[in-house]
Amino acid sequence: MIGRLETAIRELAVSALGDLFAGDPAPIALSVSSAASTVDPSSGDGPVGEPRIADRTDSFLFDPTGIIFDPADPQYDPAALPSFTLSQSPYEGPRRVRLTTGQGDLIALGPDEVAWDQVDSRAFTLTLRAGRPLEGVNGVQVLYAVTAVFAILRTRQVMGLLLQTDDAERLARSEALLAGLVALNGQTLIDQGAATYQSGDYGAAVTIKGLRLIGITSPEALQRQLSYQVEVEVRVTRALRADEGQPITHIVTPGRPRDPSRPIDIEIGVNA
Repeated sequence: MIGRLETAIRELAVSALGDLFAGDPAPIALSVSSAASTVDPSSGDGPVGEPRIADRTDSFLFDPTGIIFDPADPQYDPAALPSFTLSQSPYEGPRRVRLTTGQGDLIALGPDEVAWDQVDSRAFTLTLRAGRPLEGVNGVQVLYAVTAVFAILRTRQVMGLLLQTDDAERLARSEALLAGLVALNGQTLIDQGAATYQSGDYGAAVTIKGLRLIGITSPEALQRQLSYQVEVEVRVTRALRADEGQPITHIVTPGRPRDPSRPIDIEIGVNA
C-alpha cells in the first residue's frame, strides 16, 4: 500500500542513472519488495467522519469520429450527440469537463459545450462548439464534488530495493549511487508516490508521509538490498447517494439566526 512510490523510484533510477538501470536487460537488475505493514493502533478508530465534500474524477472513452456538432449542418442530429453518466451524484457546485488526448493533453470545455440533464444530475451531453479541433481526442474527464463519509488509515511499511548484477564493482557503485539518489530526491519521490483509486462508491487517496533508509544487507553474493521505512496515510471515502445526507456547512447555537458570512457562529454563555 505504497501508492506509486515503486514506479517513481524505478523511473528516477532509469532517467538519472541510465548507465546502470536502463536497458533490457539493464546492467543492474532492480526489484522492489514490500514487507507486512504495521498499522497505527489508533488508525481507523472511532466513528466514521461526518459527511463532507470530497473530490471525484470520472473518465470516459470518447471517439468523435463522424459526430456532427454544428447545428447549421444539414446532417446535424441532436439525438446523436454523445451522452455520459457520472458514477456518483454530484454535489452542488462547478463541474469541470475536459477532453483528453492520447498524448495526455487536457482541453477545458466551456459551459455552452456541456448540457446537463435537468432530471438526472449525473447525466450530461456534449454540445461542442462548431469547429473545435478534435484531432487526437479519445476521452472525456469530469472533475466534480460529491458528499462522502471518510476514515483515515495510517501504516508503516518496509520497502526493499534489491540490486543484483554479475560484477562486484558495478554493484558497489550502484548501491552508493541509488542510496544517494533517493536521499537527494526524497521529497520528489514522496510527492510522485501519491495515488488515488476509485471503484463504485468507494475511493482511496494514498499519501506518502515519510521515506527513510533503515538498513543495507546482502541477501546473496552480488546482491544488495536497501531497506526503507515508508510512512503512509490512506484517506478512504464512500460517496453518499443523493438521498443519504448532506455535509455540514454551518454550526450555530440553537435558536440563533444563521449568518451566511460566519460558517461557525456559536454563542458562549458564561455564568460569573
